[in-house]
Amino acid sequence: MRRREFIRNASVAATGLTVLNFPVFGKNAPGNKVTVAVMGVNSRGAYLAKCYSQLQNVEVAYICDVEDKAIGNGLNALKDAPRKPTVIRDIRKLLEQKDFDALIIAAPDHWHTPAAILGVQHNKHVYVEKPCGQNPYEGELIGQALNKYGKHIQMGNQRRSMPTLIDAVKQVRGGIIGNPYFAKAWYTNDRKSIGYGKKIAVPSTLDFELWQGPAPRKDYQDNLVHYNWHWFWHWGTGEACNNGTHEIDCCRWFLGVDFPTKVTSAGGRYAFKDDWQTPDTQVASFEFGNEKAISWR
Repeated sequence: MRRREFIRNASVAATGLTVLNFPVFGKNAPGNKVTVAVMGVNSRGAYLAKCYSQLQNVEVAYICDVEDKAIGNGLNALKDAPRKPTVIRDIRKLLEQKDFDALIIAAPDHWHTPAAILGVQHNKHVYVEKPCGQNPYEGELIGQALNKYGKHIQMGNQRRSMPTLIDAVKQVRGGIIGNPYFAKAWYTNDRKSIGYGKKIAVPSTLDFELWQGPAPRKDYQDNLVHYNWHWFWHWGTGEACNNGTHEIDCCRWFLGVDFPTKVTSAGGRYAFKDDWQTPDTQVASFEFGNEKAISWR
């Protein structure tokens, strides 16, 4: 099935309704507890699961992953939590459960939009890690789902919650340096070569069919899971959406701008010759009419 068809024809909302209950009778009222499930717990998701479990009146009821080691990481992150989570490997079966309020998504990029849409269709609020989709079209689909199903969808722009940045933005937009019209951001990392992967049998610890999910099928290779999928266009979005999402968002925040009127980008894979497909060196510019601009490297 083509990716767009999968997303467009994802299953209809399950019967029954579970919503976030906001406090009415004080912070300890029974209806104030929020129950969540976390999809993708190898690294970031395990961290998020632990963070949620440490919040007052929040329980992590389920973790969802398709690989044994990742599931172990998720369970270990919650070893001190009051509630032991149930493991469900298939996101479709997870969303049949009616006893949780919100779905937390930290799976690979190609799963972000399909999982988010399935979540709101099944009456769950959604927190999805950046990027909100594997391509721009999927971002539009999430916006449509937000309006259609009336559930909350939050993408992970965590820097907007940092007190120091909140204060800095307030001062800059308040005129402390005059009229802010140009923002420059960059990301650097000494990532190593991923080499040339060999096509091998899928490890018994991984359900590669579920891992691929809505993406067109590819053979398994030994330099893909867990992290290197970021650098393949088929599943990932490169460094531009892996870290650039945060930095470009902060620039937009400081400048008080919305969508750009012109974008230019240039770069390539220069550091190594290997399977890596997305740029390792890139310069992108965003213009906002004749008034403001952003540069990201």
